[in-house]
Parts: sequence; C-alpha cells; structure tokens
Amino acid sequence: MHRPGKSLTKRLAWRLSVLQTLTLVATIAALTWSLINARASYIDDAVSKTILRSLVVEGGTLRLDDDRDMAMLLTKSPGLWFVAADEQGRHLQYGHIPAAYASFVAALPSLEASEIHSSEPPYVMTMRLAVDERDGDRVHVMVGGVPLSGPAVLVARIAFYLGWRIGLPLVLLTLIAVPWIIHRAMAGVGRVARQAGEIDIADRGARLEDGAVPRELQPLVRAFNTALARLAEGYDARDRFLTDAAHELRAPIAILEARLEALPPGDSRTRLLTDLARLANIAEQLLDLQRLGRQPDTLSVLDLVALAREVSSDVAPLVLDAGYELAMDAPDHPVKIVGDRLSLSRALTNLIQNAIVHAGGKGLIHVEVHDDGVLQVSDQGPGIPREERARVFTPFYRLQPSSVGTGLGLHLVQEIVARHGGDIRVTDAPGGGARFRIRLPSA
Repeated sequence: MHRPGKSLTKRLAWRLSVLQTLTLVATIAALTWSLINARASYIDDAVSKTILRSLVVEGGTLRLDDDRDMAMLLTKSPGLWFVAADEQGRHLQYGHIPAAYASFVAALPSLEASEIHSSEPPYVMTMRLAVDERDGDRVHVMVGGVPLSGPAVLVARIAFYLGWRIGLPLVLLTLIAVPWIIHRAMAGVGRVARQAGEIDIADRGARLEDGAVPRELQPLVRAFNTALARLAEGYDARDRFLTDAAHELRAPIAILEARLEALPPGDSRTRLLTDLARLANIAEQLLDLQRLGRQPDTLSVLDLVALAREVSSDVAPLVLDAGYELAMDAPDHPVKIVGDRLSLSRALTNLIQNAIVHAGGKGLIHVEVHDDGVLQVSDQGPGIPREERARVFTPFYRLQPSSVGTGLGLHLVQEIVARHGGDIRVTDAPGGGARFRIRLPSA
C-alpha cells in the first residue's frame, strides 16, 4: 500500500521554528542569569510617575497634591526620599537625601533621565532620575529609598518585557515567516512535479527544468531526465523495429497470396487465404499504430456526417457479404468537428469490421451520428460483458481466443480517439449486442 512521505517543507519549517524559539528562550535566559549574577537593583518607574503626577504649583512653589496613589506610596515606603525641581527655580524636597546625592540637588534642572543601581543589599544607594514635560516646563525628579527587592524583581520585569514585547512577536513572526519562506523556496519542486505529471508517451522529448529546483535537488532532476532520454531511445528503437518488421512482412505476404491464388479451388485454399488475410491485416494495423504515433495529425474542420456516410458506403459490400444489414442515422445538417480525416475514417472502419467479426454473422450493424459530436456503432451480437469492456482495448486481447480478429483494431481506435481529445466507451445496444460510443470535441 502506498504511504505518502513526510512533507519536507513542514519538517524544515517545524525544525527551524523550534530552533529559533529555543535560541530566543536561551538568549533571554542568559540575560536573566547575567542580571541575577550582577545583583543589580532598580526603582520602578511607577514610583517616579506617581510623584510627578502629584506635584502641583501653588503660590509660586511646588507641593504634593492630596493624591491617593501618593499617599499609598508614602505609607508603603517609609524610607522614600525625593527632590523635585523645575526650570523656574521651584524646588521641593522630601525625606532624608543621602550625602552622596546632595551635590545633585543644585544641578537637578540640568540633568536628564538616568538611573544609578546599587549592587549591595539593602540597595539604599539605588536612585532614579525622571523628567516630565508640563505646560512647556520641564520638571525633574530624583527619587530613592524605595529599591525593589533586588535582582529577582528586576529580572522578572526584564524577562517579562523581553518575552512579551520582543520574544512573542519574534516567535509569531518565525511561525509565519519560516513556513512561507520555505514554501517559496520549494515552489520550484511543485512546478517540476507538475511537469513530470504531464509527461506523456506521445511527447518523448519532454524534460524537466533542473533550474527550477534548489541546487541540492538538481542532480535528482538531471538523473530523471537521463532516464527519460533512455526510455525515449528504447521506445524509438521498438517503434523502428515494429515498422521495419511490418514492412518486411508485406512482400512475403504478397508472394504467398499470389501462390495461394494459383492453387486449385478448395477448402484448404480458402482457409489458407483467410489466415493470410488475417496476417496481412495485423501487419497493416501495426503500421497504422506506428504511423499514428510518429506522424502529426492533419487537423481540420470536418463534417462528421459526411465522413460517416463515406466510410459506411465503402464498407457496405463487406458488411453485406458477411451476412449483415447496415443502417445509418444522422442529422440532415453537418456536424462539425476538428480532426484528422484519415485517422477518424480508419477508426470508424475498425469499429464496423469489429462488429462484422464478433456479431455472429447476422443482424443489423447500426452507425449513428449525433449533433453533439457523438459517433456510435452498434450490433446485435452477444455483446461484451461489463468486466471485459476495459480490456477489449488492450493490444492483442480477444474475448474469444479462437476469434479471427487481430486484437489490434480496438486499441488503434482508442489511440485515435485519445489523440483527438475524445473518449470511447462500450455499452449495451438497445436490442442486445455491443455499442461503441465515441465522443469528439465540437469545432
């Protein structure tokens, strides 16, 4: 049982996505570990923002407004200290400022946002300087005394920031972009696969484009093309052999026929001539098959009604001599199709000859043409069992091994119909027997 292989595109996309995700996680973990080892501390920017929101100017001075968030901050942080100053010289100080930062107070309006991190517990030297724009004035705040609980909180916040703001978008981008990029890179493989699926025995010069696939797959495509070339050479050699053999048989058959004709009349002479006619028919049908495969069809707009009438008229003597009646039904107006006159005439002739051989030597052989490009040949013989209907088109296959047929006629008909873009089916005739139904594209 055929089991589809695993998708190379999906495997590559999955592995690359996992690799990039693991790389990103490892990078964040390494950064987190380095921060833990650094034992750094910091002050949450929410502290400085709370202070800045609470600052108001009243009576030419800075003061703290009655703000709930500020009240909670003062209650929760007894060691809090800060200095606020604006560019107008207004100044507000709260708490005990460490001596190390006392010199910063006078220069505060000229300082920009910055941070100083303490590495030793209890991190009292950690300081944050923030700047806020309000009404065209800049307010500077230096705050300390409320360090978070050392590196653990810092690491957690940084890891959250990296994971949510950077990691997640990168992971999503990887999951979307990597499969798309790989699919684009492998698009040539799909194109070559479609080309391979369209290769037909009738077009033996067809080859795959090795430039359409990645370099790693080009040797495989070139090897496939080499195999196609060897197959084409083998088929060409076979065709030449069959053509030459059929041609070489013509002369001996003609000589043998002339010698048999010179014999006195009798049953043996008749049987030999019948067998010889069968052999000659096989040779001619082999030649027809080879010509069909090697010569381009001469396509033109044809009247299917006129073609069917012409063929029926030509084979009528054979039909009557074999004990059958011949009837033809067709529209009074032309039915236009595009095809090769000689090939289609040969196909219809073969169908009528098939009916002559297999319909039992009696009854009606009925040729019909319909407006939609359908050509039918029916007989009143034993018919063809459903399980055998597909096999009757196989070369040299015969329902009855003792039949006088060659086993090539129906195969030739199928080949001709296929080259015209049509189809042929076998059904039961209304009055019993077999019906061959050909549908050809309309002009």
